Amino acid sequence: MKDQKISKIKSGIAVDIDETLSWTVGYWFKEMTKLFGNPEKLSVKKLISKYRYTQNVPYWQSMEALAWMEDKRHSNELQKILPLIKNANHYLNKINKILPVAVYLTTRPETIIKGTKIWLDKYGFPKALIICKPLNWQDNSNLWKAKTLFKLYPKIYGIIDDNKELLTFLEPKYKGVVYLYDNSRVENESVKVICAKNWYVLYNKIKNSAGSRLCSGAQMLNH
Repeated sequence: MKDQKISKIKSGIAVDIDETLSWTVGYWFKEMTKLFGNPEKLSVKKLISKYRYTQNVPYWQSMEALAWMEDKRHSNELQKILPLIKNANHYLNKINKILPVAVYLTTRPETIIKGTKIWLDKYGFPKALIICKPLNWQDNSNLWKAKTLFKLYPKIYGIIDDNKELLTFLEPKYKGVVYLYDNSRVENESVKVICAKNWYVLYNKIKNSAGSRLCSGAQMLNH
């Protein structure tokens, strides 16, 4: 990312999209079971609970299945119809009043920024810059995201994300906060992590921590 672009970003937090705002995995698993089979005869919910991501499902790794997924990853039309995680838009707008949403940081390819923006606008999410993974990036997607967070810090001082793998690339030097959505706990000692299983819990943790900071500031002013 160019320094000129960074200078134009307002101060605040980053927010992931897939499995944080959009239930992308739900769409993928539903379609993949129809197109490429479900020999375990599990429900979509149980498949997601067992494998979490499509790349972990052993019988969806054929050349045909991988080619289908790669094609859909670059489809702007697909992004427009992805399901919303219930109330994610309402809670993020509340959080935006406490911690400004400055950027949407996603490992989606740059080819689908247009469809992504349409989807965010459709559900009334806070307006913010969308940063997608460059097409020339060939390494681990979370490594790219971690490098971007390091570059954006301290202007971007944290991220709401669901993928705990991100932590492995941020340790031990990242000074920002990771609000880990859809996770109850995580083993980590070097990066500040706030876990929340759902948006209601996440919003209240952010609201309460903001209240604590305000109280601490008031006490300091009174001494």
